[in-house]
Amino acid sequence: MRFWQSHEMASRGAPSGPRIPKKWLVLPAAIIIAAAGVIFLSGLFTVENVRFHGCGTVPEDSLARVRESLLGRNLVTVSCTHARERLVSFGEVQTAVFKRRPFKTLECYLVKREPVALLIAGSIREVDREGVILPKRAGRGDIDLPVITGIDQKAIGKERGRQGIARALEVLVLFKELGFSPAKQLSEVHGSGDEIDLVWMGTGTLIKLGRDGYAGRVRKLRTVFGTLKDHEHFPRLIDLRFERQVVIR
Repeated sequence: MRFWQSHEMASRGAPSGPRIPKKWLVLPAAIIIAAAGVIFLSGLFTVENVRFHGCGTVPEDSLARVRESLLGRNLVTVSCTHARERLVSFGEVQTAVFKRRPFKTLECYLVKREPVALLIAGSIREVDREGVILPKRAGRGDIDLPVITGIDQKAIGKERGRQGIARALEVLVLFKELGFSPAKQLSEVHGSGDEIDLVWMGTGTLIKLGRDGYAGRVRKLRTVFGTLKDHEHFPRLIDLRFERQVVIR
């Protein structure tokens, strides 16, 4: 009993730790409130400039509407999500990146889609590696690209049209991976239903790839090409649709 009493008395008599004056606690809070006032109420961080860089083919009136949606907003808290979604809805824009600049400016950097093929479907349009058809206003007029044919104009924008373009682009990617140059060696990639046919540049040779297994068939073509390139004349037809043989005529 005496032990516990002595312990309690000792605890009561022990000096307490240093206490922080209340005014010292109030000071940081006041600084935070003052900083928030500067940010949100002073107008120092109000967006007054929105600058766009790159992709100059986007219509100026469309950029003006995006700019208007951001002007007058707070630079610190403004969300650019809607503006970014609006910009990438334009066919030629791949990405849009916003950067905040002190104290009143937003910089927007637009990355343009690059064409990898020409699509002939009613008219000539450029297509990027993701299968996006570029607006005519964004076209470079570059004729040094392989041509995709066989896609019905009415199928553009529909699932069957997208699938046809995707198959053609898959073949173009395989050509590059296996050391061919699509722009120099392929004059045409033709989609007929689910079938893919190729037309070889210069010789007009028809190469039939069929409807699937393109990787194996393009590799087979690479082997055949190594043999045929030393011949004076290319064949009229190379049929790669059969599993264990290549038909050459």
